[in-house]
Amino acid sequence: MFWQNHPKTYPLLILIAGLYILKLFTLYVYRRRNKIKGKDNFIIGINTIYYVFLTILLLLLTMVVMKVNIKEFFTSISIIAAAIAIVSKDYISNAINGMILMFNNQFSINDKIKIGHQKGRIIHISLLNVQIINEEDDIIFIPNNSVLSQEIINYSKAESTKVSMELTVDAFGIESFDELEKYFASKLELDVNVEKGSFKLKILEVNYRKARIRAEVNMISKGIRLERHFKRQLLDAWFEKLRQKN
Repeated sequence: MFWQNHPKTYPLLILIAGLYILKLFTLYVYRRRNKIKGKDNFIIGINTIYYVFLTILLLLLTMVVMKVNIKEFFTSISIIAAAIAIVSKDYISNAINGMILMFNNQFSINDKIKIGHQKGRIIHISLLNVQIINEEDDIIFIPNNSVLSQEIINYSKAESTKVSMELTVDAFGIESFDELEKYFASKLELDVNVEKGSFKLKILEVNYRKARIRAEVNMISKGIRLERHFKRQLLDAWFEKLRQKN
């Protein structure tokens, strides 16, 4: 028999089977305790660790089957491995930072975040990057090194469901600030997803020609589609206001 002729493979096969059982048991306990049906950072992290160790064990198993002297093999490639490690230090750093991101609670899958100038919802975290999808449905890959070196804003961690949008308006075209706020509120409160009475305007900057304002509203539930719908409603209301003046 094949396996009888390769008795050194038995410990590796037991380790592979044990690793698989340990992964299944860990994820089962975690999902049941936290009542999670999909995936989150911890689940992605456990799966990533499993595949890393599985790859190493399969490599060792292949070498044992091919009767390669493992000790001599690693001794002979030690210099080459050191050179590869120096060249690929950025990838190694990315992988380490990826593991850090997977097992922390700064943000999770489906959280809405802002990293640097990029804003969107997290769809995946890997050993190389964090993947987010923005309001234009573009998928953006941000290296893990960049994620940890930049300021991160997590909108999903906040208790409120506030959504905001900035507008630049003609200062001469505004009769009064209160009138403009009431106008927008009357248009937006017809939406069942908007919390009644939560709309408000804030003045961010004013000069003799332009005014920069921010419209804020509390949504009953979160979601990129609902936020996009709110912003379109706001713009439609503003365009309607401009047409009335003309």
